[in-house]
Amino acid sequence: MIKRVDRYVGKAALLGILGVWSVLVLLAIMFNLLGELRSTTETYTALDATWFALLTAPRTAYQVFPVCALMGALVGVGGLAAGNELVAFRTSGVSRLRLAGAALAGTLLVTLPVMAMGEWLAPVSEQQARVFRLSKLLGQYIIGGPRGMWLRDGGRIVNIQQPLIAIEDGEQMVQFRNVLIYDFSETGSLQKIRLAEEADHSEGAWELRRVTQTSFAPNLVQQERAPVAQWDTRLQPELVDAAVNRPAYMSLESLWKQMRYMRENGLDDRIYRSYLVAKLFFPGTVLALVLAGMPFVFASARNHKVGVRLFLGMTLGVVFTIVNRFMQNLGEAYALPEALTIIGPSATLALVAVLILRRAV
Repeated sequence: MIKRVDRYVGKAALLGILGVWSVLVLLAIMFNLLGELRSTTETYTALDATWFALLTAPRTAYQVFPVCALMGALVGVGGLAAGNELVAFRTSGVSRLRLAGAALAGTLLVTLPVMAMGEWLAPVSEQQARVFRLSKLLGQYIIGGPRGMWLRDGGRIVNIQQPLIAIEDGEQMVQFRNVLIYDFSETGSLQKIRLAEEADHSEGAWELRRVTQTSFAPNLVQQERAPVAQWDTRLQPELVDAAVNRPAYMSLESLWKQMRYMRENGLDDRIYRSYLVAKLFFPGTVLALVLAGMPFVFASARNHKVGVRLFLGMTLGVVFTIVNRFMQNLGEAYALPEALTIIGPSATLALVAVLILRRAV
């Protein structure tokens, strides 16, 4: 049975997290909007930039949540310490670990809906935002969906079915696979269909590889194959690259499908595997950060104001985020086990926090 003290501490952590998260998400959206306004053009207006910032808000909220959870827990539970309530709980025999566990329970009540948002809402809105931005910058109507991107290129309709993030010479790059190009005449009749297994941009030109071309003429259908073919297009690689959803913003289902596709085709899937594990372990990362903040609450929260607790939380959160991202990049570059590079930092942080809480008097 959940005791009253557990509910009380958990509620304090939950309210603190919701408050800090709301404020920081609004600030992050504002900064994103200000940065996006610098990219405005005649076709990509300030109103379009605002819509783009709103569409990317779910992704932003998901990304900043771990640090917000840490800072919010420090504010919420630290407020109890400032009022000597934690001292009263300790005097009555409640251990620090139990109080920390109550804070983690309150954190988990927020974390699970945030994880659901990152799985179902954020990936869809992020994809729509990137496609919307590209369509405005190109001045063309572009559609994004489960079959990749659809766009118009002069008298052609192009379907990029499989945009992939790959590693080449230690750097991430975008590759297009299964590209369908429909060529139409001025009267709107279909002239030919080209299916390319790959499409790359190098030395200022697009190149199609392993191309199957089907040409249509009155009473005749002709099919040709070529290992390489030039793609005469007005598409700018940097804009198309910006429209491709990164693994960090994809759902678990999409990450799994990309991994399966890459494995079936003998491609390196380490980037997608890394982000799949990171998303699965998202609650563990959040709880580890909040647990790591509890020693600060019990050690000095009575003597520090809210500003100091926020500074401590932000410092710990930023340092952990940098280390965590560094370890993930290291794992992607050198194919290290995800248990070491993704789960390892959070598990180490949580273990250190538990040891400190147990040894504290």
